Amino acid sequence: MEQKLCEESVCPTRIPVASRDEKGFELLLGMNIQKKAKKIPGSLILEAAYALTASTDITEDTRDIFPEGLPPSYVFIATLRLKGTSSRLTFDLWRVLSKDKEIQVAVTLSGKDKSVVFTTTSLTAEEQRVTFRGVQTLYDGKWHQLKVLVRPRQVSSFLDDLLIQEELLEPVEPIYINGETQVAKRRGTDLPVAVEIQKLRLYCDPHQSERETACEIYSVDDERCPLNRTATVDEEDCNCVVGPQGQRGAPGPMVRRAHTSSLVYSCTHT
Repeated sequence: MEQKLCEESVCPTRIPVASRDEKGFELLLGMNIQKKAKKIPGSLILEAAYALTASTDITEDTRDIFPEGLPPSYVFIATLRLKGTSSRLTFDLWRVLSKDKEIQVAVTLSGKDKSVVFTTTSLTAEEQRVTFRGVQTLYDGKWHQLKVLVRPRQVSSFLDDLLIQEELLEPVEPIYINGETQVAKRRGTDLPVAVEIQKLRLYCDPHQSERETACEIYSVDDERCPLNRTATVDEEDCNCVVGPQGQRGAPGPMVRRAHTSSLVYSCTHT
Protein backbone atom coordinates (compact mmCIF):
# COMPACT_ATOMS: atom_id res chain seq x y z
CA MET A 1 0.00 0.00 0.00
CA GLU A 2 2.85 2.40 0.87
CA GLN A 3 4.44 1.82 -2.53
CA LYS A 4 1.16 2.45 -4.37
CA LEU A 5 0.52 5.67 -2.49
CA CYS A 6 4.05 6.83 -3.24
CA GLU A 7 3.67 5.98 -6.93
CA GLU A 8 0.62 8.23 -7.13
CA SER A 9 2.22 11.18 -5.33
CA VAL A 10 5.90 10.86 -6.25
CA CYS A 11 5.52 9.63 -9.84
CA PRO A 12 2.88 11.71 -11.64
CA THR A 13 4.48 11.30 -15.09
CA ARG A 14 4.24 8.28 -17.36
CA ILE A 15 6.62 6.61 -19.78
CA PRO A 16 5.09 4.90 -22.86
CA VAL A 17 6.34 1.31 -22.88
CA ALA A 18 5.00 -1.17 -25.44
CA SER A 19 1.20 -1.25 -25.07
CA ARG A 20 1.06 0.44 -21.68
CA ASP A 21 2.26 3.53 -19.85
CA GLU A 22 4.50 3.08 -16.83
CA LYS A 23 4.89 5.58 -14.02
CA GLY A 24 8.40 6.91 -13.85
CA PHE A 25 10.94 9.43 -15.06
CA GLU A 26 12.33 9.62 -18.59
CA LEU A 27 15.73 11.03 -17.67
CA LEU A 28 16.93 11.51 -21.25
CA LEU A 29 14.17 14.08 -21.53
CA GLY A 30 14.10 15.41 -17.96
CA MET A 31 17.86 15.93 -17.81
CA ASN A 32 17.82 17.63 -21.25
CA ILE A 33 20.29 15.11 -22.65
CA GLN A 34 18.45 15.12 -25.98
CA LYS A 35 19.10 18.85 -26.25
CA LYS A 36 22.68 18.97 -24.96
CA ALA A 37 24.24 15.90 -26.59
CA LYS A 38 24.81 14.84 -30.18
CA LYS A 39 22.41 12.25 -31.58
CA ILE A 40 24.14 9.10 -32.85
CA PRO A 41 23.13 5.59 -34.03
CA GLY A 42 22.20 3.27 -31.18
CA SER A 43 22.60 -0.44 -30.55
CA LEU A 44 20.09 -1.36 -33.26
CA ILE A 45 19.30 0.22 -36.62
CA LEU A 46 15.99 1.59 -35.28
CA GLU A 47 17.50 2.92 -32.03
CA ALA A 48 18.98 6.36 -31.43
CA ALA A 49 21.47 7.32 -28.75
CA TYR A 50 23.28 10.40 -27.49
CA ALA A 51 27.01 11.00 -27.21
CA LEU A 52 28.06 12.95 -24.12
CA THR A 53 31.53 14.43 -24.37
CA ALA A 54 34.02 15.49 -21.71
CA SER A 55 32.53 18.98 -21.94
CA THR A 56 28.82 18.06 -21.78
CA ASP A 57 27.45 19.23 -18.45
CA ILE A 58 24.30 17.28 -17.51
CA THR A 59 23.10 18.96 -14.31
CA GLU A 60 19.56 19.90 -13.25
CA ASP A 61 17.90 20.98 -10.02
CA THR A 62 16.55 17.90 -8.25
CA ARG A 63 13.23 19.60 -7.51
CA ASP A 64 12.72 19.85 -11.29
CA ILE A 65 13.48 16.15 -11.84
CA PHE A 66 12.12 14.49 -8.70
CA PRO A 67 9.83 17.17 -7.19
CA GLU A 68 8.51 14.79 -4.52
CA GLY A 69 11.70 12.78 -4.03
CA LEU A 70 12.14 9.09 -4.80
CA PRO A 71 9.69 6.26 -4.06
CA PRO A 72 10.74 3.52 -1.60
CA SER A 73 11.07 1.07 -4.53
CA TYR A 74 12.18 1.83 -8.06
CA VAL A 75 14.07 0.50 -11.07
CA PHE A 76 16.97 2.44 -12.59
CA ILE A 77 17.74 1.41 -16.18
CA ALA A 78 20.55 2.64 -18.40
CA THR A 79 21.54 1.44 -21.86
CA LEU A 80 25.02 2.72 -22.54
CA ARG A 81 28.34 2.21 -24.23
CA LEU A 82 31.74 2.96 -22.68
CA LYS A 83 34.55 3.62 -25.14
CA GLY A 84 38.17 4.66 -24.84
CA THR A 85 39.34 6.13 -21.55
CA SER A 86 35.79 6.21 -20.15
CA SER A 87 35.91 2.45 -19.70
CA ARG A 88 38.84 2.87 -17.30
CA LEU A 89 37.49 5.77 -15.23
CA THR A 90 35.46 5.83 -12.03
CA PHE A 91 32.44 8.07 -12.45
CA ASP A 92 28.84 8.51 -11.34
CA LEU A 93 26.54 7.52 -14.16
CA TRP A 94 23.67 9.06 -12.17
CA ARG A 95 23.68 10.82 -8.83
CA VAL A 96 21.44 12.95 -6.62
CA LEU A 97 23.33 15.46 -4.48
CA SER A 98 22.23 17.34 -1.39
CA LYS A 99 22.52 21.11 -1.16
CA ASP A 100 25.94 20.54 0.46
CA LYS A 101 27.10 18.40 -2.48
CA GLU A 102 26.83 15.16 -0.50
CA ILE A 103 25.73 12.09 -2.45
CA GLN A 104 22.26 10.88 -1.51
CA VAL A 105 21.82 8.32 -4.31
CA ALA A 106 24.26 7.25 -7.01
CA VAL A 107 25.07 4.54 -9.52
CA THR A 108 28.84 4.58 -9.92
CA LEU A 109 30.84 2.79 -12.63
CA SER A 110 34.34 1.78 -11.64
CA GLY A 111 36.43 1.05 -14.70
CA LYS A 112 39.47 0.33 -12.55
CA ASP A 113 38.08 -2.85 -10.98
CA LYS A 114 35.22 -3.39 -13.46
CA SER A 115 32.43 -3.07 -10.90
CA VAL A 116 29.25 -1.05 -10.25
CA VAL A 117 28.58 0.67 -6.92
CA PHE A 118 25.15 1.67 -5.65
CA THR A 119 25.04 4.39 -2.99
CA THR A 120 21.98 5.41 -1.00
CA THR A 121 21.04 7.10 2.26
CA SER A 122 21.02 5.43 5.67
CA LEU A 123 19.23 6.01 8.94
CA THR A 124 22.28 4.97 10.96
CA ALA A 125 25.18 6.38 8.91
CA GLU A 126 25.94 9.07 6.36
CA GLU A 127 25.46 6.64 3.49
CA GLN A 128 25.55 2.97 2.56
CA ARG A 129 27.24 1.41 -0.44
CA VAL A 130 26.84 -1.88 -2.27
CA THR A 131 29.46 -3.06 -4.77
CA PHE A 132 28.38 -5.33 -7.63
CA ARG A 133 31.03 -7.58 -9.16
CA GLY A 134 30.70 -9.77 -12.22
CA VAL A 135 29.94 -6.92 -14.65
CA GLN A 136 33.25 -6.92 -16.54
CA THR A 137 31.56 -7.04 -19.95
CA LEU A 138 29.99 -3.64 -19.25
CA TYR A 139 33.43 -2.19 -19.99
CA ASP A 140 34.11 -3.99 -23.30
CA GLY A 141 33.22 -1.05 -25.55
CA LYS A 142 29.86 -2.47 -26.68
CA TRP A 143 26.27 -1.52 -25.86
CA HIS A 144 24.86 -2.96 -22.63
CA GLN A 145 21.80 -2.52 -20.46
CA LEU A 146 22.42 -1.96 -16.75
CA LYS A 147 19.49 -2.33 -14.39
CA VAL A 148 19.41 -1.62 -10.65
CA LEU A 149 16.30 -2.75 -8.77
CA VAL A 150 15.88 -0.96 -5.45
CA ARG A 151 13.50 -2.12 -2.71
CA PRO A 152 13.25 -0.86 0.88
CA ARG A 153 15.62 -3.52 2.25
CA GLN A 154 17.27 -4.97 -0.86
CA VAL A 155 19.07 -3.93 -4.05
CA SER A 156 19.70 -6.11 -7.11
CA SER A 157 21.76 -5.57 -10.24
CA PHE A 158 21.20 -6.92 -13.75
CA LEU A 159 23.35 -6.75 -16.85
CA ASP A 160 21.66 -7.41 -20.19
CA ASP A 161 18.69 -8.85 -18.28
CA LEU A 162 20.81 -11.36 -16.34
CA LEU A 163 20.77 -11.16 -12.54
CA ILE A 164 24.26 -10.34 -11.30
CA GLN A 165 23.94 -9.88 -7.56
CA GLU A 166 21.47 -9.22 -4.73
CA GLU A 167 22.38 -7.50 -1.49
CA LEU A 168 20.53 -6.40 1.64
CA LEU A 169 20.10 -2.74 2.55
CA GLU A 170 19.76 -1.01 5.88
CA PRO A 171 16.74 1.28 6.27
CA VAL A 172 17.06 4.42 4.14
CA GLU A 173 15.83 7.94 4.70
CA PRO A 174 14.12 10.17 2.10
CA ILE A 175 16.26 12.40 -0.07
CA TYR A 176 16.34 16.19 0.07
CA ILE A 177 15.29 17.86 -3.20
CA ASN A 178 17.13 21.16 -2.70
CA GLY A 179 20.31 19.94 -4.42
CA GLU A 180 21.23 18.79 -7.92
CA THR A 181 20.84 15.68 -10.04
CA GLN A 182 23.69 14.89 -12.43
CA VAL A 183 24.65 12.40 -15.13
CA ALA A 184 28.14 11.23 -16.13
CA LYS A 185 30.33 13.02 -13.59
CA ARG A 186 33.74 12.02 -12.24
CA ARG A 187 33.47 10.78 -8.69
CA GLY A 188 33.92 13.62 -6.22
CA THR A 189 34.13 16.32 -8.91
CA ASP A 190 31.97 18.20 -11.40
CA LEU A 191 34.05 17.02 -14.37
CA PRO A 192 31.91 15.45 -17.13
CA VAL A 193 32.75 12.05 -18.61
CA ALA A 194 32.32 11.00 -22.24
CA VAL A 195 29.71 8.25 -22.51
CA GLU A 196 27.11 7.16 -25.05
CA ILE A 197 23.59 6.74 -23.65
CA GLN A 198 20.59 5.21 -25.37
CA LYS A 199 18.21 4.82 -22.45
CA LEU A 200 18.10 6.41 -19.01
CA ARG A 201 14.95 5.80 -17.01
CA LEU A 202 13.69 5.39 -13.49
CA TYR A 203 10.48 3.38 -13.08
CA CYS A 204 8.44 3.66 -9.92
CA ASP A 205 6.95 0.16 -10.14
CA PRO A 206 9.58 -2.42 -9.11
CA HIS A 207 7.74 -5.08 -11.15
CA GLN A 208 8.78 -3.22 -14.29
CA SER A 209 12.15 -4.89 -13.77
CA GLU A 210 10.55 -8.17 -14.87
CA ARG A 211 8.67 -6.62 -17.79
CA GLU A 212 11.55 -4.56 -19.20
CA THR A 213 13.57 -6.66 -21.62
CA ALA A 214 17.09 -6.06 -22.90
CA CYS A 215 16.11 -6.78 -26.51
CA GLU A 216 17.78 -3.55 -27.61
CA ILE A 217 21.07 -5.38 -26.98
CA TYR A 218 21.62 -7.44 -30.12
CA SER A 219 23.43 -10.29 -28.37
CA VAL A 220 20.56 -10.88 -25.90
CA ASP A 221 18.71 -14.12 -26.61
CA ASP A 222 15.18 -13.71 -25.24
CA GLU A 223 12.02 -15.29 -26.67
CA ARG A 224 10.26 -11.96 -26.09
CA CYS A 225 12.58 -10.18 -28.52
CA PRO A 226 11.36 -9.47 -32.08
CA LEU A 227 12.91 -11.58 -34.81
CA ASN A 228 13.66 -8.66 -37.11
CA ARG A 229 16.27 -6.93 -34.95
CA THR A 230 19.18 -5.48 -36.91
CA ALA A 231 22.33 -4.40 -35.15
CA THR A 232 24.37 -1.40 -36.17
CA VAL A 233 27.60 -2.29 -37.97
CA ASP A 234 29.90 -2.12 -34.95
CA GLU A 235 27.52 -4.20 -32.81
CA GLU A 236 27.26 -7.17 -35.15
CA ASP A 237 28.99 -10.22 -33.73
CA CYS A 238 31.65 -11.72 -35.92
CA ASN A 239 32.88 -15.04 -34.58
CA CYS A 240 35.79 -14.87 -36.99
CA VAL A 241 39.10 -16.61 -36.35
CA VAL A 242 42.29 -15.22 -37.82
CA GLY A 243 43.91 -17.92 -39.93
CA PRO A 244 47.61 -18.51 -40.71
CA GLN A 245 49.39 -16.12 -43.02
CA GLY A 246 49.26 -17.17 -46.67
CA GLN A 247 52.24 -17.87 -48.94
CA ARG A 248 53.94 -15.03 -50.72
CA GLY A 249 52.68 -14.60 -54.26
CA ALA A 250 54.78 -15.00 -57.41
CA PRO A 251 56.56 -11.88 -58.69
CA GLY A 252 54.71 -9.90 -61.34
CA PRO A 253 55.92 -9.17 -64.91
CA MET A 254 58.60 -6.57 -65.48
CA VAL A 255 57.41 -3.20 -66.75
CA ARG A 256 59.45 -1.10 -69.17
CA ARG A 257 59.73 2.51 -68.07
CA ALA A 258 58.40 4.87 -70.73
CA HIS A 259 60.11 8.13 -71.66
CA THR A 260 58.23 11.13 -70.36
CA SER A 261 58.08 14.69 -71.51
CA SER A 262 60.29 17.26 -69.88
CA LEU A 263 57.19 19.32 -69.11
CA VAL A 264 56.62 19.55 -65.37
CA TYR A 265 53.31 20.53 -63.82
CA SER A 266 53.49 22.42 -60.52
CA CYS A 267 50.80 23.28 -57.97
CA THR A 268 52.71 26.32 -56.82
CA HIS A 269 53.63 29.51 -58.62
CA THR A 270 57.28 30.31 -59.05
